[in-house]
Amino acid sequence: MMIKCNKKILAIIPALISAGAIILIVGFLPGLSNAKRVKYNELPTWEVQNPVSTLFVMDSIPPTAGSLAAGDSTVPNEYLIDPAIDTLFLMMEAKEIYFHKTVQHPSGIVGQDNIVILKGNFQWTSRNTTSTDRIKGIIWHILNHPDGFTGEIVICDNTQDIGTGIGNNDNNSEDELQSIDKVVSTFHSKGYPVYIRDWSNLWDVVAQEYSSGDYNDGFVYETASKVSYPKFLTPSGNHYVSLRYGVWSQSTQQYDPDKLCIIDIPVLKAHSWAGATIAIKNWIGVLTTAYANSRYGGFNPMHDQYFFGPYALVAKVMAATYPKLTIIDAAWTTCRGPVNLNEVENTKMLLASTDPVAASWYAAKFILTPIAVYPAHTNPDNQGGNYYNIIGPWTNCLQDSGFACTKDSSKMSVYDRNVLSVNSIDQNEILPVEHFALFQNYPNPFNNQTVIRFELKKSEAVRLTIYDVNGKVVKILVDNKALDAGQYSFNWDGKSDAGKDVSSGVYFYRLSTSNGDKTMRMILEK
Repeated sequence: MMIKCNKKILAIIPALISAGAIILIVGFLPGLSNAKRVKYNELPTWEVQNPVSTLFVMDSIPPTAGSLAAGDSTVPNEYLIDPAIDTLFLMMEAKEIYFHKTVQHPSGIVGQDNIVILKGNFQWTSRNTTSTDRIKGIIWHILNHPDGFTGEIVICDNTQDIGTGIGNNDNNSEDELQSIDKVVSTFHSKGYPVYIRDWSNLWDVVAQEYSSGDYNDGFVYETASKVSYPKFLTPSGNHYVSLRYGVWSQSTQQYDPDKLCIIDIPVLKAHSWAGATIAIKNWIGVLTTAYANSRYGGFNPMHDQYFFGPYALVAKVMAATYPKLTIIDAAWTTCRGPVNLNEVENTKMLLASTDPVAASWYAAKFILTPIAVYPAHTNPDNQGGNYYNIIGPWTNCLQDSGFACTKDSSKMSVYDRNVLSVNSIDQNEILPVEHFALFQNYPNPFNNQTVIRFELKKSEAVRLTIYDVNGKVVKILVDNKALDAGQYSFNWDGKSDAGKDVSSGVYFYRLSTSNGDKTMRMILEK
């Protein structure tokens, strides 16, 4: 008998955690038994005090804004947005995990001048690759850094030299013609610094670090640890990148680790050998499998002993090239992997964490295992199962390397869209100014109708305007009207007030006064 983890059960999880009973609850959640193909549509959430890791999960993700399949500058800017990614980042901000690194948020993930490596999963094809809808949304957020983005964005993967590379067959998206190269071509044609760097053509090229005087692209291999990773000149020709040490400066002869930002974006899949392909296993696309005989004693020992055995080489490579953020694409989940397209389910889910271990454990537990053909292999808590046998050593390796990570549910907090409540938003998103304050709209994201609030400290004329992503005025809610000091709220109906049915996506609202103005972002989901 399957016990469904409904909202009532979810509500008592925090109390059970504090009472030491979380293992019992998790033990009855779907996926622990070997029952085949159990549907599970409600992702569990819980909160603990002082968590090691925080996760943000979404089900029923909204449709993307439009297709980039044309691959050129004719694509409207509003199509560059992905509401699912926008919502995910808003959820993170509600818990003070900021995507953009700024003076106000120095712990943010992406800096203004960063070289951003988006490590996707492009080893196979179609639904077995990272969603290009999610990637375009991440790219657009990076480019819209509040301080202005002056760095570069590079899509990367190794693909293990199986002849596929990164290109036209990597088209996991709502529009299956929107391949990753079309996404990159669209942004590049609009003048943005977005590129692909396929590491597969470096697969067997042995290189030394820039600090030793070697400026050739290739894979650095450390004999003692067996750790390997790529170093390369970005496609613009402007930056030398060592995935381990950062961005190399020829003038100073030094590495800048803070200028390099690595984001891990795997697609969720079952895997016949490892049990599951998720955040940590995605790092096999960072190391190189070249020279398996001389380095590992053969192809099978390389996997059995080093990758998926106690040696935990995949985790050692991740420890040397640790990602700042992990975003797991589960719009489509491969139930029998890694390449069987007859066993792929449209799960419509997404999750993120700065902890790749917690993200992997959760995705395997609550998204993959309930629909897996072989759930005993994918369940991270099934002792003796494939994924259980490898996630343990990987976790130990990363923890021993000093990273805050866990696969223990009692040490992680998990949030869904409910984190975007009015209380949490007001606490974190109020933007005070000397003479007025603008508040985050509520609800946000919203379906057609939302409320925008602001406060005036003194009487003055104000203008409240809605804009789309192209800067076009969609609606003027207050038109230079003199208002007394006090708090005000105005409704915006994204359908009727605009005079037409506007599309899903990001919009901006600006409050302008004689003492300055303030702009905030909101998301319309239909």
